[in-house]
Amino acid sequence: MPPPTPAPFRPEALVGATLDGRYRLVAHIASGGMGAIFRAEHVHLRKDVALKVLRPDLTASPDLVERFRREAEIAATLEHENIVRVTDFGRSPEGWLFLAMEFLEGESLFERLRRDGPMRPEVAIPILVQVCRGLDAAHGRGVVHRDLKPENVFLVGGEYPVAKILDFGIAKLTDPGTASETQAGMVVGTPEYLSPEQAMGTVVDARADIYALGLIAWRMLVGRHPFHAPDARGLVLMQATRPVPPLGEARPELLGAWPGLAAAVARCCAKDPLERYPAAGLLGDELQAMLPAPATPWPGTPTRTGTPAAFFPRTGSTPPAATPAVPGSPEPPEVTLSLGDGPPADPARLRRRRRLASAGVVLALLMGLAIAVGAWLRARPTERAAALLAQGRAAEARALLERALVKHRGNVRLQHLLARANARLPGRVPAAVEVYAALPPALLDAEDCADLARALSQEKRVADRAGQMLARAGPTAVPAVLGAASGGAPAPARLRALDLARAMGVEARLDRVQVYGALLGDTDCEVRRAAARRLGELGNPAALPRLVELSRARREERSGIFGLAQKVPVCGAQEAAAAVERIDRVARQ
Repeated sequence: MPPPTPAPFRPEALVGATLDGRYRLVAHIASGGMGAIFRAEHVHLRKDVALKVLRPDLTASPDLVERFRREAEIAATLEHENIVRVTDFGRSPEGWLFLAMEFLEGESLFERLRRDGPMRPEVAIPILVQVCRGLDAAHGRGVVHRDLKPENVFLVGGEYPVAKILDFGIAKLTDPGTASETQAGMVVGTPEYLSPEQAMGTVVDARADIYALGLIAWRMLVGRHPFHAPDARGLVLMQATRPVPPLGEARPELLGAWPGLAAAVARCCAKDPLERYPAAGLLGDELQAMLPAPATPWPGTPTRTGTPAAFFPRTGSTPPAATPAVPGSPEPPEVTLSLGDGPPADPARLRRRRRLASAGVVLALLMGLAIAVGAWLRARPTERAAALLAQGRAAEARALLERALVKHRGNVRLQHLLARANARLPGRVPAAVEVYAALPPALLDAEDCADLARALSQEKRVADRAGQMLARAGPTAVPAVLGAASGGAPAPARLRALDLARAMGVEARLDRVQVYGALLGDTDCEVRRAAARRLGELGNPAALPRLVELSRARREERSGIFGLAQKVPVCGAQEAAAAVERIDRVARQ
């Protein structure tokens, strides 16, 4: 007898119920594939919340329950005003699984686009900047969203709203010490916004979210998705193989008025993750710079601490305008000044005093401007430090950054620049590696990876730490690792880089016979041994001449009470002989 068909889930029937004795469901807001969203009231705190309730037929699936729990766990760790705040997770005595979130009044970006069509750049860019800020916070905690789409961006407010990122249900923790349930080859996400690496089921990092954000920006500005396919499979194939059409083809007028916008969207949508922005915060900064500075916050924008800088003037508040004269009122009479009880001042002398007073006012204004500029520069240590580094003044940049970090402890951008400054100073490379190790891997770019690759020549503890950071950086680190393996670094550093390239699966991009063969002649005994062993493992007959040469190499050694000289194999000769034998054996098979 077949099992009974479960009754359909009717969210409206739950309205009025109280879950777990705490949350009274006031209204049904929306339904989705996993459940429904309700407006609820915390009966003790008298506070509105949004309650996400899992469908009852899904609670029997351990995988889906775990996904629901993970959404709560991950989202609860992300404290940022551009990420929806999760406050509670639980199961009611009746078996309902629920997730409590802050209650937001507004609409999703998907609903806004469906109703109003394409957005003006000056409206779209502030939303994108805020999403970048939220993603930057998530990526900084090692969380990749993996399902970013217009439905998961909620807009609170009017024309210039506050944006909130929703639904971390399939987010991936990129911390290598944290297990992930996603298996290699598995495709997760929404086909319209899958990154190429998601579409192919390969390794995913924060740049997958940046690709999705590029597609979202394309849709916001054009009013439609750049790809069209009859089914999900076709969309996945297009994401994996087809370039995203240039924004200028659909909106050519943007190229003149917003020249950097099309380039930024194109970089986000690059198929190769290495060609995308390395961090969402960097994209947000670039988009922010495209906006004119408004004189006042845009309508509907909260002015609490932490609101993205896109909503505020870059140069401070606008001074109040001078009080206008009342039409028809008489001009104020000219005042003749006198000093004490004496006669009126001489007109020429009075003019000189007026000129001096005017000069004093100008001088005071200039001094005030200098003070304001100085204060502004002190408030922008990242720009000053970056300028000093560009001028090769790393010591001054380091001193500036260390002072700034006393006041802004935990500021990731200051720490990032401090790592770069230390990497350029003699004796400070170990300190640079420690600072780099504290940064989110998604923030590391090619320049940082080059610093870490140079650190492979440091003592073992520092070199091992640098190697770990390069491995975590993934594809971004590949050019630096390959360069260190084949370049002019000391032999131990080249050997470490070769080990790292092998672990990252990119060793085959090198001429291995050449790079390992060059190490056979090094003065370091352990380097020669390791190189000979690896050439034997590779089994390439092209390595035989150098291996044979090393296997036959001898050195003179004196021994015994008479100090008689004798020829003994050099260090590494034994490993080279074993490698020759192994290659010959493979060739005979």
